[in-house]
Amino acid sequence: MRTAIFVATRYLRSSRENRFFSWITLLSIAGVAIGVAAMTVVLSVINGFETELRNRFLAANAHILAFNFPGGLEKPDVWAEKIQRDFGVNLTGMSRFVHYETMARKNSILHSTLIRGIEPKQRQLVQDLRPLVKPVTALDDLQAEIDSLSEMKTPRKSTDQPSPIILGRGLMSVLDAKPGDIVQLIAPDADRVGEMQSFRVAGVYDSGLKHYDNKLGIVSLPTAQAFFGMGQRVTGLEIGLKRPDRSPEIAAAMSEKYTIQIKEWQSFNRSLFEAMQIERAVIAAIVFLVSGVASFNILTTLFISVTQKQRSISILKALGATNREILMLFLFQGAWVGVIGTVAGSGLAFGISKLLEKFQFIDLPDLYLLATLPMDYNWHTYASVGGGALLVSLVAGLYPAWLASRVPPTYGIKGLTEGAATST
Repeated sequence: MRTAIFVATRYLRSSRENRFFSWITLLSIAGVAIGVAAMTVVLSVINGFETELRNRFLAANAHILAFNFPGGLEKPDVWAEKIQRDFGVNLTGMSRFVHYETMARKNSILHSTLIRGIEPKQRQLVQDLRPLVKPVTALDDLQAEIDSLSEMKTPRKSTDQPSPIILGRGLMSVLDAKPGDIVQLIAPDADRVGEMQSFRVAGVYDSGLKHYDNKLGIVSLPTAQAFFGMGQRVTGLEIGLKRPDRSPEIAAAMSEKYTIQIKEWQSFNRSLFEAMQIERAVIAAIVFLVSGVASFNILTTLFISVTQKQRSISILKALGATNREILMLFLFQGAWVGVIGTVAGSGLAFGISKLLEKFQFIDLPDLYLLATLPMDYNWHTYASVGGGALLVSLVAGLYPAWLASRVPPTYGIKGLTEGAATST
């Protein structure tokens, strides 16, 4: 085994009389490296995209929504008790919410806005919004308003001091607003056409998801109820799970048991994740063709090596080398090309990934939800692509190695005899 490895390494080294073969070997290694780098970078981008979206969707959305839109839930506390009784062992908490669309205005700028009324203290049991809100005291402002209204036991009036509102980063940019500014929301009720209520911008919401950040405005629950004329009704309940990955299973059980609408977080953009899975398969198949080209390079390299080394092979056989040892010799030669190309390709992929991460050359359109290209440095990706490249290298070397093992021992002796006769 050691002899086979040693001889295979010697065959791959450059020699003065055989520069052509050395260049072919280098091109084979380069082909493997490019294939590995391309496959690794593409899969790193797709994996990073999917991971980043999942993390941000989990941060921005409750795991399950139980709601009735647009009519609303008349007795949300009763529904909360039912859900807690039936599924409490799986839950971290529940929080009431109001969800309606209207228009926001600042000076002469108008923009459609999705208003979400929440209870920050209860929402913390469902999901922590603090990493997404700056400054975090903006959520405290909303909770302070709820506590104040609860103590007074009176609904907020539009003539009171402006209520705090947290605007999405994109929406704040469109409205040309900043914390402390006053914006107006236009009442969507047909009976109050043209009526506007002022709000003080308390903070910015930045989830990294453009379709949220460009439209979302967060206010306290009682303020939203009063503004949309809902009384004590709410749109629904946000539900947090101990294990978010079980959301489809639990949501399906809730849908069978209850008459209200149930939606789990993975279904919010299911088509996007399904499209990403298809893209992963298609792109991987296309990039795999690059590896196929590299395998033909290895095949060519080994065929040339076998052709040029036939005399050496026969001499080795005459000295006692078996067919299996000759076979292993050329398999190791192909494996060395695969190993060197895989290591070089993995290093190249890592460098390209770091470059794309540090210098954001690509600005993603709104269709892709994220503003920048994410990268995922998962060792499973590098290991699987590298392992695939090694397997391709070994498979490409099987036939040439088999041919080499069939070279008769008499070929080299015959050649030596003919050479001696010619010189004589």
